[in-house]
Amino acid sequence: MRKFIDPKGNYIFFIPNEWGYRNGMYEAKENDPDSFELYEKSVGCFQITCKSKTIGEIPNLIQTHKLKTQAVGTNNLEFSEKYVSSEKFDVYFWMAVVDDKFLMCKYIYDSDKKESKKVKTEIDKAKACLKTILVIEEQHKVEILASERFTKFMNSLVASIDLKNRAYKNGSSIELVVLLANQIDALLRLALILKKQIDNSTDEIDTTLIFQKETDRPIMEKKVYKMALDEGLITQPIHDKLFELYNQRNKVIHRYIITDLLTKDVMKVVYDYTIMEEKVGEVVKEYEQKQFQLKIGIYGTDIPPDHPIDEETKQKVIGAIKEKHADNRMNKDITFE
Repeated sequence: MRKFIDPKGNYIFFIPNEWGYRNGMYEAKENDPDSFELYEKSVGCFQITCKSKTIGEIPNLIQTHKLKTQAVGTNNLEFSEKYVSSEKFDVYFWMAVVDDKFLMCKYIYDSDKKESKKVKTEIDKAKACLKTILVIEEQHKVEILASERFTKFMNSLVASIDLKNRAYKNGSSIELVVLLANQIDALLRLALILKKQIDNSTDEIDTTLIFQKETDRPIMEKKVYKMALDEGLITQPIHDKLFELYNQRNKVIHRYIITDLLTKDVMKVVYDYTIMEEKVGEVVKEYEQKQFQLKIGIYGTDIPPDHPIDEETKQKVIGAIKEKHADNRMNKDITFE
């Protein structure tokens, strides 16, 4: 199972690796419930909402089902279960009150599939998910959301590697230029975060470099190159080469048609970017090892950063890639190395 944190930081729980976060796939609205279903051959949908216990009809539901208030931080919450069957859909409802929050969970499926073994298996999975739900204490929200933001950043980086693998296979040179430039930028941002944690002897994650809302003023790649140079992460020659490649990338993207730029010239840019990615990747590995040795920051754990991943972790990563792509066609041919 893999961890899911509510985008608003209200709760955390674990979902099966084979479930996908439906909201991203179907462009759900902000107030829609968080919804999950099988990536392939879905038979139903698990949904969860967390709202104030005082709004709308919620007080009546609490009174009708005699829900007792449970403490924030309580593990294995007690849920009241209700089953409703109709001509088209069957729904399992689970309700709980935690401090000032009301949790409503559902599993919805076609009523004509109620005897399906697959549906019964999915309902069992939903009930297993309920046991992992934990409402987050207010004082821990900032820290937990920062950690989740870092996880999404890393998942996006891995998803870009999947795209890069496909581009190499297909000989898609222009796509490779875009992806390699993106990955070098991401790796430098990661290295800056790791160094800052070491310098400040902290586990705190500065998310300003790894997340950009629509209204945020962007931190552009050239600024990241300069920051990496100033922090001693890269040398002046590497910095200058990245600037040169940045200009080449812009020419490839914006002026491929209106200049005499040849496709073989684009492949030369790909080659140069590949070399730079390897060099920047070595910088990241160096700081991962430093954190591991010093027991500081993201990689200051008992598990070496270069430790081979097991099958369970591999499935979590593949699930995260699918969640980033949010497209069933793309998710049929995930590459993983």
